[in-house]
Amino acid sequence: MSTTYTVVWEIDLDADDPVSAARKALVIHRDPKSWASVFTVHGPQARSVTVDLDPEGTDPSGNGAPAVTPDACPALPIKS
Repeated sequence: MSTTYTVVWEIDLDADDPVSAARKALVIHRDPKSWASVFTVHGPQARSVTVDLDPEGTDPSGNGAPAVTPDACPALPIKS
């Protein structure tokens, strides 16, 4: 049985308004060469981890070995 997770990608951008900021973020995130590979993943019982899909900074595809860091609460089950 699968579990529902909330996955958050966060970036700080300068823009004229919220819509422009969202559009800039979308362009960056959809770029196949983007290095946007760090996510906060929230799971059951408010547990969360930070997942870096490219901890070595060498493979923006996200297919390498991930680094998973538990946030300040008990860790989620982790699958690499």
